[in-house]
Amino acid sequence: MTAGNTSNNRKGVQAAMAGNHIEAENFFRQAIKESDTAIEGSMNLVRLLHMQGRHAETIRAFEELQTKAQIEKIHPQILYMVTQSALDLGDQKTALRNLRVLAPQNPKNSEIQCMLSKILIESGRLLESKKVLEQAMLVNPDDPSIATQLAITQSELGNYDKAEILHKKLTQKYRNAFLSHFNYGLFLVNIGERERALSCFKRCQQIVPNAPEAQEQIEKLLQSDKNCLTAIYQDIEKEHWAEAERRLRENEGLIEPIEFWAAVNELPKENQEKLGGIEAFDSEVQIKTVELYSAFERKKCLEDLIDTVKNTESLIWNRAGKPTRYGLQSHEILKESQSKYIQDLCIRLNEAARAYMENKPLLQKIRDQKKGNLELSGWCVVLKKGGHQKRHIHPESLVSGVVYIKLPSESADEQKKEGNLVFPSNNMKMVTPKEGMAVLFPSYLPHETVPISSDDERICIAFNLIK
Repeated sequence: MTAGNTSNNRKGVQAAMAGNHIEAENFFRQAIKESDTAIEGSMNLVRLLHMQGRHAETIRAFEELQTKAQIEKIHPQILYMVTQSALDLGDQKTALRNLRVLAPQNPKNSEIQCMLSKILIESGRLLESKKVLEQAMLVNPDDPSIATQLAITQSELGNYDKAEILHKKLTQKYRNAFLSHFNYGLFLVNIGERERALSCFKRCQQIVPNAPEAQEQIEKLLQSDKNCLTAIYQDIEKEHWAEAERRLRENEGLIEPIEFWAAVNELPKENQEKLGGIEAFDSEVQIKTVELYSAFERKKCLEDLIDTVKNTESLIWNRAGKPTRYGLQSHEILKESQSKYIQDLCIRLNEAARAYMENKPLLQKIRDQKKGNLELSGWCVVLKKGGHQKRHIHPESLVSGVVYIKLPSESADEQKKEGNLVFPSNNMKMVTPKEGMAVLFPSYLPHETVPISSDDERICIAFNLIK
């Protein structure tokens, strides 16, 4: 605590040091009233509120402090405390603003550099994260946390060779470091190298016996070939419908709801009916198209969205672990976006998705099985020549969909079916995209797209309604 130059501020410091927090707070607030320019009382109030875990009040007190002093002149300790409170509240905007000041002031503090990098990655600012970490590496060349974070950033940028070089160096240099091997394992899972990933997690168990994180990853990898879903799909492939139906019925409570109904979708209608899901796969009911924009506003809104997508830094070619082929896919773009065009799109999509949920008893049943509030999540996809989406579902979601922003001129040719959205199940349906149109469907419906042959780009924003 800072003693400062007012009587009430000094009394507040004494009270705080004696553990009388209520009294201290009253003194600090009185000191703030006494002076419009002195900042000691304001800084001490921030410290006190943070120490008590009153994070929302910490942020408010900090905002008041900023009316008296520029952020660069506020003590770094205060900025760090406020950053921690902001992160606890999920306030990335405040945390990012503070860390951008703290990082240059503390070049040797790897914790601050990595905190900044993580927030930049989560907000899609991958190149900025890379720049921050490369500068930090010059100051701290032997710091494993910075090297690890740089490897993660390179992976997110699609620079998988560079990422693997960094991960390998870390595991070789720190042979007994749990996190080095664990992070390398996660990277290998992401690029589909399951056997090598398994070796990394087993090495983790040697370093820290019975480590739950490593055990969980090992179980996931081992079960991926042995779980009941694999057996069910083997039965489906062999057209052993009754056996697949039996396995599904017996394991309904053990399989994630979306994955369960995705498997039911593969069965003949008579088996679907026995599992109570015949209505779930009526394509005419379950797949809905919505015109998001009026004829008057469509052209301008779509042009603005195209510019926003093309300036999205996190677009990566053939992003690892995603269904996009011969195209670019971004990180999250809808959540907490600062773009007014994206914010407008979110309003329209939320309205359309929630209206779609009405009179969908199965989706409402799944919603009730999951905890949390419904929220919209989305990402950009830019397909080039030959681009398409491989068959997939969205097991983490309830409702999925896509908004078409820009289509190749050839896609207007009904005969070619290029770029069409396909639901390839027993009750197959194909949707021909149109610019400005949104398609909504249950997340359990497997879907894919017909490859495009045009040299023109196909731009869309895919989205999920997640709980």
